[in-house]
Amino acid sequence: MKTFALTFIVLALSFLTGCSGGGGAGTDTAEVIAKDMIANMKEMGAIMNSITDEASAKAAVPKIDAVRAKMRGCRDRAQKAPKLSGAEEQKFNAQMESGMQEAMAVLGPARARLMTQPELMAIIEPALQGMEDDL
Repeated sequence: MKTFALTFIVLALSFLTGCSGGGGAGTDTAEVIAKDMIANMKEMGAIMNSITDEASAKAAVPKIDAVRAKMRGCRDRAQKAPKLSGAEEQKFNAQMESGMQEAMAVLGPARARLMTQPELMAIIEPALQGMEDDL
């Protein structure tokens, strides 16, 4: 689980700070996009925390799909955001790391709990497959 969390944080940080230059979408800065991505991760944690039985697992699948679509939207917006300067990147990394730790504090334990319930993971795992590509 710790590896999952670290991988997620590293991917998010590297993706959002490594955006190529180009016309951003107005107010789409790396900070705005990062806040949106962190909010999406917290939402994913809340969804996973809501899974307690087969019915709630089945109900969670379309919610997981919706959050993943928002994550991909953040990824696409980040590709259009201007590249950060060295000083901006350092400040951003500190802010992002704090937010990611908050999100992982919700998402990590929820996923760990579900990993002990293979019957529920079997239902939601297809919806979670490839989530790292959403960053």
